[in-house]
Amino acid sequence: MSALLFLLIGNAAYVAALPSATIFYVANVLLHLVLGAAAVVWLFRIHRRSAKFIPLALAALLGIYLIFKGAVTTNRWVVAAHIAFAVAGLALLLPKSRSALAVLAVAAAVLRFGLPEHRIHNPKVVPASIAEEGAGPSSPFWPSSARTNTGGLIPSDFFMDSKLCGECHKDIYEQWNSSMHHFASFNNAFYRRSIEHMQELSGTRGSKWCAGCHDHAVFFNGRFERPIKEQLDTPEAQNGLGCVSCHSIVDVDSSMGNGGFTIRYPPLHRLASSRDPCARWTVSSRI
Repeated sequence: MSALLFLLIGNAAYVAALPSATIFYVANVLLHLVLGAAAVVWLFRIHRRSAKFIPLALAALLGIYLIFKGAVTTNRWVVAAHIAFAVAGLALLLPKSRSALAVLAVAAAVLRFGLPEHRIHNPKVVPASIAEEGAGPSSPFWPSSARTNTGGLIPSDFFMDSKLCGECHKDIYEQWNSSMHHFASFNNAFYRRSIEHMQELSGTRGSKWCAGCHDHAVFFNGRFERPIKEQLDTPEAQNGLGCVSCHSIVDVDSSMGNGGFTIRYPPLHRLASSRDPCARWTVSSRI
């Protein structure tokens, strides 16, 4: 059963240190529940008469609480206490492994909190023309400098689920709902007419320079190839900038060009936006 403990410790270190919106990470979160329950039952059978088991028992109780309440920001101190009691309990029950536990705990903390902040690195040679900004004319988004992590288009519904975010973040959603971010696209009459006029004069391509910041639900799915006056009444054109328009930006590539950022399309988008009751419970409680 020692293999179970080593697997649990490694799994816990990964879950604590490297959170990410990936299927592999979520699978490890679910695996953590199984491994944790199995380890607690096994250790309880061996050490149930020892006071040294108390910290691990407290960690288990906090873990059960988190299963039902979720490891969300409001429960961050519960998560911290769960980790602290688990590490202390294992150190008490496995004295020969204390050094390894300490090293792993420090390494996980460094990976989680000690990595350097993202920095903007401008190119050493300033672009001599707009064709040298962003990914250049070969990009489907040029002349905007915006990019995606896939290098291609992103489905528009990715940008249109702000109401789902409001299920957990009600106050922030209400603030967004009346904000200029919400009314940054073609639900803003002044901006709409500016783009219509630009496209009447020079076609659609030049207006992408604006769309990279204003019109993500229309822009990143390739619909900006069509004149916007043909699709003004679509939900995409009326969406504005939703929650993920900012929260999916993973890099600011440089301060050159307009919209010089990279948007990441996460593999778990379909799960996170699913209306299936089981999927909604999983997302709201576990992710």
